[in-house]
Amino acid sequence: MNKLLGNCQAITAARRGQIIQRVLVDGWSLQQTAQAFNLNERRVAVWIADYRRYGMASLHRDDMSIETLPKHLALWLRGLFAPALGRLRRRAGQSQTGVCVVLRRAGDARRIHR
Repeated sequence: MNKLLGNCQAITAARRGQIIQRVLVDGWSLQQTAQAFNLNERRVAVWIADYRRYGMASLHRDDMSIETLPKHLALWLRGLFAPALGRLRRRAGQSQTGVCVVLRRAGDARRIHR
């Protein structure tokens, strides 16, 4: 078993619930819980934070699943290429991307001074 991953893919939702219960209800420390279930302490802390944020739905989430890889890859690529794309836009004179729109009521005779 890989101690870094903590074999988190093999743990069912019911088992995660039990792990979270040990910390939140029974008062075990993160270190005690991680040692008892042979997990990485950081993994247990992430599960606790997810449970506090998302409740029971967090038990079924697995941030190591294959479905999340494209999202992580897209964010990584965007972070990698965003500075270069920004420089290219500035060089091409496209630094102003917003459009200014002035709205007036129909029949409003006031002039807009620029």
